[in-house]
Amino acid sequence: MVLPDLMVGSSPAAETVVGFPLWLWVDRSGWEPVSATAAVSTGSVTVTATPGGARWAMGDGTTLDCPGPGTVFVPDRHEADAPSPDCGHTYARASRGQAAGRFPVTVTVTWSVEWSSTAGGGGTLDPLTTSASRAVRVAEVHALVTDG
Repeated sequence: MVLPDLMVGSSPAAETVVGFPLWLWVDRSGWEPVSATAAVSTGSVTVTATPGGARWAMGDGTTLDCPGPGTVFVPDRHEADAPSPDCGHTYARASRGQAAGRFPVTVTVTWSVEWSSTAGGGGTLDPLTTSASRAVRVAEVHALVTDG
């Protein structure tokens, strides 16, 4: 059984600013149960892995636990400054002191694994994990009023 590679999405995609909501998601095509069946002398055994929650390490010391893949940001449906309804983060500081000036963001999905046999029986196996990373630049913006 091969678990799918995680495809990470965010909005804004690679650069955001302090105090602005960042939406996070994992592509839904990789968020489906995966099964494999093998023939054995008494029939067959099927193993199924089902994605559970996603844990995001945001690179600034924050860890988020999201119950599902997250919501894809769609400009025609969502306000640009609105927080994600289920998986997002707002940075409180810029990433300029980080390696390459970006925060490393890593998502880890935990998969519950169960097995069943045509000969009867079944059970739970140890969970599996998959992960993916990307880097996010966080800038700090200052406004200057010049006309009073």
